[in-house]
Amino acid sequence: MGTIDTELLKRAHPVEMVIARYGVELRPSGSALIGRCPLHVDEGRPNLHVYPASRSWYCYRCSVGGDVISFIQRIEGVGFREAANRLQNELPSSRVQRLRLVSHARPRWPRNADWGPAELACLGAAVELYHNRLLSQPIAFAYAERRGLDRTTLEKHRIGYASGNELAEYLRRRHLPMGAGVRVGLLRRDGSETMAVRMVVPEIRDGQPIWLVGRTITDPTGDQPKYLGLPGTKPLLGWEAVAAERMVVVVEGPFDWLTLQRWHYPSVALVGTHVRPAAVKALARFERIYLALDGDEAGRAAAADLARTLGERAVEIVLPGVKDVGELALRPDGPAIFAASLEHSELAQAA
Repeated sequence: MGTIDTELLKRAHPVEMVIARYGVELRPSGSALIGRCPLHVDEGRPNLHVYPASRSWYCYRCSVGGDVISFIQRIEGVGFREAANRLQNELPSSRVQRLRLVSHARPRWPRNADWGPAELACLGAAVELYHNRLLSQPIAFAYAERRGLDRTTLEKHRIGYASGNELAEYLRRRHLPMGAGVRVGLLRRDGSETMAVRMVVPEIRDGQPIWLVGRTITDPTGDQPKYLGLPGTKPLLGWEAVAAERMVVVVEGPFDWLTLQRWHYPSVALVGTHVRPAAVKALARFERIYLALDGDEAGRAAAADLARTLGERAVEIVLPGVKDVGELALRPDGPAIFAASLEHSELAQAA
């Protein structure tokens, strides 16, 4: 296995620089640097003290501390050798790392592809908690039923509900690092939940959640958005199930997508009208692409742009009397209307 020169690691990777890399803002206070501990919900006076002279740290709330290696162990949930390997192979050298003391700028979140095992474990735990909560919360389950979704669809796609006051404690019980929950965007630094009081739709790849989007179950007020996604690259919702198909239906919202999943159409959701070049490239692999975006001005414009880009393989679908596919979910003749609209659009394209 080889020996590990811990003193060399501690000299090459000063503990204050490594802790700052995890988004902890450190302020000078005497011989120490003080910040909010990422291992727990650190409210009130910051409890994390970092001592550059002794290359150590200590949280006076957690009553734990140590050197830079032990910090990696705790925040990533790994053993000693794995933590040392991460310092050796993954973390940037102190020669190119700059300490962030006090910054009021908006944090730069890592992209999905940069999330490590700890972040993915927190995503998986959140999806598990939220899914179980949906099935036990009458208000959330009633909302799902009002959107035309049945229990089979909810369970198949692991749809959930964030009650807003449980995730931080749940991660602690699972021995998952709070810092990873913050970095992935599930928690704010005060421990509150980003997706609070929202229906939560995960994107699953190889059985692992890689992204979440939440929808308010009441009409949004003020500047509260109706839909809120995690930071990072927004994927095409439902991609894994259609990757091997020859045709696909493209919709705008998560609930439109869930409706088509219930009706057994190969489909993906853009989660909005902004289509990234990578998403356009992914859609271009299909022989037939049916564009069933919302019937409002933004949806029609996005569909027209996609149709121009994708060429003759793209077919725009017009849904009579409704704004989107999700509204058809509440109608007994919804599946028949959608099938007829798809056929009509195909015939119009061929004419």
